[in-house]
Amino acid sequence: MKTTNSITSLPDSPEQDRAHRLSRYVWQMAFRVICFVGAVLVWSVWHTWLAVIPIVLAGVIPWVAVVIANAGNHTESDIVSPAGAIELYDAVDPRLREQQEDARAEAYRAEQDRLREAAQHAQEEWQRNGDRSRVWGRR
Repeated sequence: MKTTNSITSLPDSPEQDRAHRLSRYVWQMAFRVICFVGAVLVWSVWHTWLAVIPIVLAGVIPWVAVVIANAGNHTESDIVSPAGAIELYDAVDPRLREQQEDARAEAYRAEQDRLREAAQHAQEEWQRNGDRSRVWGRR
Protein backbone atom coordinates (compact mmCIF):
# COMPACT_ATOMS: atom_id res chain seq x y z
CA MET A 1 0.00 0.00 0.00
CA LYS A 2 1.52 3.28 -1.08
CA THR A 3 1.21 6.24 1.22
CA THR A 4 1.51 9.84 0.16
CA ASN A 5 3.01 12.59 2.21
CA SER A 6 1.41 15.97 2.58
CA ILE A 7 3.53 19.08 2.18
CA THR A 8 3.26 19.77 5.91
CA SER A 9 4.74 16.40 6.83
CA LEU A 10 7.83 16.75 4.62
CA PRO A 11 11.18 17.27 6.34
CA ASP A 12 12.97 20.62 6.33
CA SER A 13 15.00 21.55 3.29
CA PRO A 14 18.76 20.96 3.58
CA GLU A 15 19.36 24.71 3.94
CA GLN A 16 16.84 25.01 6.78
CA ASP A 17 18.25 21.93 8.48
CA ARG A 18 21.81 23.28 8.22
CA ALA A 19 20.74 26.68 9.59
CA HIS A 20 18.92 25.01 12.50
CA ARG A 21 21.94 22.83 13.34
CA LEU A 22 24.30 25.83 13.11
CA SER A 23 22.05 27.87 15.42
CA ARG A 24 21.95 25.04 17.95
CA TYR A 25 25.76 24.67 17.78
CA VAL A 26 26.31 28.43 18.30
CA TRP A 27 24.04 28.42 21.36
CA GLN A 28 25.93 25.48 22.83
CA MET A 29 29.26 27.21 22.25
CA ALA A 30 27.87 30.37 23.87
CA PHE A 31 26.93 28.27 26.90
CA ARG A 32 30.52 26.93 26.89
CA VAL A 33 31.89 30.47 27.07
CA ILE A 34 29.49 31.23 29.94
CA CYS A 35 30.75 28.11 31.76
CA PHE A 36 34.35 29.21 31.33
CA VAL A 37 33.62 32.75 32.55
CA GLY A 38 31.63 31.29 35.46
CA ALA A 39 34.60 29.09 36.43
CA VAL A 40 36.90 32.12 36.45
CA LEU A 41 34.43 34.12 38.57
CA VAL A 42 33.87 31.24 41.03
CA TRP A 43 37.64 30.79 41.47
CA SER A 44 38.36 34.50 41.81
CA VAL A 45 35.57 35.09 44.36
CA TRP A 46 35.50 31.91 46.50
CA HIS A 47 38.75 30.08 45.69
CA THR A 48 36.96 26.74 45.88
CA TRP A 49 37.08 23.45 44.00
CA LEU A 50 33.59 24.15 42.63
CA ALA A 51 35.31 26.04 39.79
CA VAL A 52 36.22 22.62 38.37
CA ILE A 53 32.59 21.84 37.50
CA PRO A 54 32.17 24.63 34.90
CA ILE A 55 35.66 23.86 33.54
CA VAL A 56 34.69 20.21 32.98
CA LEU A 57 31.42 21.30 31.37
CA ALA A 58 33.33 23.72 29.12
CA GLY A 59 35.58 20.81 28.10
CA VAL A 60 32.76 18.36 27.37
CA ILE A 61 30.35 20.71 25.60
CA PRO A 62 32.29 20.93 22.28
CA TRP A 63 32.17 17.16 21.81
CA VAL A 64 28.48 17.01 22.70
CA ALA A 65 27.71 20.01 20.46
CA VAL A 66 29.41 18.41 17.45
CA VAL A 67 27.63 15.10 17.97
CA ILE A 68 24.25 16.80 18.32
CA ALA A 69 24.88 19.11 15.36
CA ASN A 70 25.91 16.22 13.09
CA ALA A 71 22.93 14.13 14.16
CA GLY A 72 20.52 16.66 12.74
CA ASN A 73 16.85 16.60 13.56
CA HIS A 74 15.71 13.75 11.32
CA THR A 75 13.28 11.16 12.51
CA GLU A 76 12.32 7.92 10.80
CA SER A 77 9.11 9.51 9.57
CA ASP A 78 11.17 12.13 7.71
CA ILE A 79 12.39 9.57 5.17
CA VAL A 80 10.59 10.30 1.94
CA SER A 81 11.00 8.16 -1.15
CA PRO A 82 10.89 10.07 -4.42
CA ALA A 83 7.96 9.60 -6.73
CA GLY A 84 8.29 6.52 -8.87
CA ALA A 85 10.97 4.98 -6.66
CA ILE A 86 11.34 1.23 -6.93
CA GLU A 87 10.36 -0.49 -3.73
CA LEU A 88 11.99 -3.85 -3.17
CA TYR A 89 9.49 -6.12 -1.51
CA ASP A 90 11.80 -9.12 -1.43
CA ALA A 91 13.79 -7.52 1.41
CA VAL A 92 10.66 -7.52 3.56
CA ASP A 93 9.62 -11.16 3.19
CA PRO A 94 12.46 -13.73 3.30
CA ARG A 95 10.27 -16.44 1.72
CA LEU A 96 9.55 -14.23 -1.27
CA ARG A 97 13.26 -13.47 -1.62
CA GLU A 98 14.08 -17.20 -1.54
CA GLN A 99 11.43 -17.88 -4.20
CA GLN A 100 12.87 -15.14 -6.41
CA GLU A 101 16.41 -16.47 -5.95
CA ASP A 102 15.24 -20.01 -6.78
CA ALA A 103 13.48 -18.75 -9.90
CA ARG A 104 16.63 -16.89 -11.00
CA ALA A 105 18.78 -19.99 -10.38
CA GLU A 106 16.36 -22.19 -12.34
CA ALA A 107 16.32 -19.72 -15.25
CA TYR A 108 20.14 -19.66 -15.23
CA ARG A 109 20.34 -23.47 -15.23
CA ALA A 110 17.79 -23.68 -18.07
CA GLU A 111 19.80 -21.18 -20.14
CA GLN A 112 23.03 -23.10 -19.51
CA ASP A 113 21.35 -26.39 -20.49
CA ARG A 114 20.03 -24.78 -23.67
CA LEU A 115 23.48 -23.45 -24.58
CA ARG A 116 25.10 -26.80 -23.79
CA GLU A 117 22.58 -28.65 -26.01
CA ALA A 118 23.11 -26.14 -28.84
CA ALA A 119 26.87 -26.57 -28.65
CA GLN A 120 26.55 -30.35 -28.57
CA HIS A 121 24.16 -30.27 -31.54
CA ALA A 122 26.58 -28.06 -33.49
CA GLN A 123 29.45 -30.44 -32.72
CA GLU A 124 27.40 -33.46 -33.85
CA GLU A 125 26.46 -31.66 -37.07
CA TRP A 126 30.08 -30.82 -37.71
CA GLN A 127 31.16 -34.43 -37.12
CA ARG A 128 28.38 -35.78 -39.30
CA ASN A 129 29.06 -33.46 -42.24
CA GLY A 130 32.79 -33.74 -42.00
CA ASP A 131 33.15 -30.31 -43.53
CA ARG A 132 36.45 -29.10 -42.24
CA SER A 133 37.20 -26.66 -45.04
CA ARG A 134 36.17 -23.64 -43.01
CA VAL A 135 38.26 -24.74 -40.03
CA TRP A 136 41.56 -25.59 -41.71
CA GLY A 137 41.27 -23.39 -44.75
CA ARG A 138 42.25 -24.35 -48.32
CA ARG A 139 45.71 -25.56 -49.27
